[in-house]
Order: sequence, then structure tokens, then C-alpha cells
Amino acid sequence: MIQQVGLLAGSFLLLLVRNVSAQGENSTMSSFTTSSPESTGPNIVAIVVPTVVLGLLAILTAVLVFLFCVVKKKRQTEGTYRPSAEEQTGARSVEAPDALKLPKEERLI
Repeated sequence: MIQQVGLLAGSFLLLLVRNVSAQGENSTMSSFTTSSPESTGPNIVAIVVPTVVLGLLAILTAVLVFLFCVVKKKRQTEGTYRPSAEEQTGARSVEAPDALKLPKEERLI
């Protein structure tokens, strides 16, 4: 998400820099002149390409999150419950813990 915001901000700054430099070059010309389609081409590309890429990334992220939620839910609700098998395999692998030591025996003085 942070990369998407950075990409969007970078493309916006690139667009601003191009517009400022283009306005500085055309300051001697009349303000009523129209720009040629060739000069607006890169500006449109600078807007459209990051927007399309960010849109596709957002859609892909939404689809992946949805699939993850569906798979997680199916794992919770489907399957077989066999507690006897779990008890048998669990009983074999569980050993008495060595960490629990008996307290010292109490003696009379």
C-alpha cells in the first residue's frame, strides 16, 4: 500500500514538473494559443499509466484477500473430526515433563 501511494505521488510530481517547465518555455507566447496534441500525449500517459497500474494492483489485492478469507473459512467449517485419532497420536508423542520436580520431603528436626 505504501509503495502504491509513493508511486502515485511520484507520478503526480513528475506531472507538475513537466507542466511548470512547459509554462516557463511558453511564457512569451500568447495565452490563447492551444497546445498541440503531441505535447499533451506524455502528460496524459503520466496520469493514465500509474492510475491503471494502481487500479489493477488494488483489484488484485482485493481478490487475493477475498480468496484468503474464503479458504480460511472453509478450513474452519469443513473436514473430519476424529478425536480418538488425535488422542492416540498425542498419547504416543507426549512424555512426562522433566521440568516438574517433586518438592523435598519434609523432615522432623
